[in-house]
Amino acid sequence: MNVLSRYLFRYFAAMLGLVLPGVVGIYLLIEAAEKLYDIIGSGAPFMAGASYFFLIIPRLVYELAPMAVMLSGFLSVMLLSRHGEILALRASGVSPWWIIRYFLLFAVFISALMLAAQILFIPKATEAAKTIWRVDIKKQPLKGTLKDDRLFYHGEGDIWTARLARPDAKVLQDAYIIKFDNDYNIIQIIGAMRAEYLNDEWVFHNGFNKMETPQKGPGFYVNTFDSLGVKLDERPEDFVAVRKPPAEMSMVSLWKGIQRLRQSGYDPIEQEAVLWGEITYPFLGVALLWLGLPIMLQKERGGLAIGLGIGLAFGFATLASWDFFIALGKTGKLPPLISAIMTHLLLLGAGFAAIKRIK
Repeated sequence: MNVLSRYLFRYFAAMLGLVLPGVVGIYLLIEAAEKLYDIIGSGAPFMAGASYFFLIIPRLVYELAPMAVMLSGFLSVMLLSRHGEILALRASGVSPWWIIRYFLLFAVFISALMLAAQILFIPKATEAAKTIWRVDIKKQPLKGTLKDDRLFYHGEGDIWTARLARPDAKVLQDAYIIKFDNDYNIIQIIGAMRAEYLNDEWVFHNGFNKMETPQKGPGFYVNTFDSLGVKLDERPEDFVAVRKPPAEMSMVSLWKGIQRLRQSGYDPIEQEAVLWGEITYPFLGVALLWLGLPIMLQKERGGLAIGLGIGLAFGFATLASWDFFIALGKTGKLPPLISAIMTHLLLLGAGFAAIKRIK
């Protein structure tokens, strides 16, 4: 990295250090205004409320990073232009593309960091925040959870563990049910390779039924079966309520879920659209800079504030376009990968046209 690139990076880093905390702080204030009444009314400890707001910060940073990257690049060019440095660079033979290239490299680096954070810890922090909100503030006990793509559910007098073979939870794989009495003594265990919900009962296939046999003395009796129908209180809707929507799942969980659904003969189009969206979303800031910087560089001194306002409006329009195309991907109107990159392609195409107009 030469002297000039380091100089540009300092500008960009300084602007990002101001813009990103600023927009995140605004969203936190809005969130606090909406949630503070519930937190105070619940009588939850102060640390519970503080932990909730702290744990949602990583997700806010991830969601606002593209807009912050765009604004940081725009503000950097504004300051350089106001001080006459853009004009001096161009007079000394530095091409506009050279300036744009370094800002894009900085933006790619920030976007890659956001993607790594999304893979490593953002979903975990978000899930922890939701648990605090549901249990400590809303006082709603957790009846079930998903861990490593496996369901654990505490029902009425029983505990379930299984893998969801379908999003509607009407088919389970590798299912186990442990039934117990009021003193939490185990009285029955059912295990099966597959379970499906038919005619208001659960039908288990290729498994075993281990039951307590008081009439035969202490101990359990084990019976294997090809098919066993059992009336149980739990319904597929109970498990669907536990299952996190694809938008709240980690990338690893999404990938595993996609593979499992494909093996079960189910088309995981919604999950694929969300997965590709999570991968490509952080790079919206790069695409926005690709289009916006050539426009900003065409202005030497005046009108930059107007240009920044137009850039902000275009940024929000870009986010709306992103949501629109992802929705088309989730519903199968577009292939998942195409829906995730369509907004990027539109910005890149417009950016090529803008770069050609730079004199």
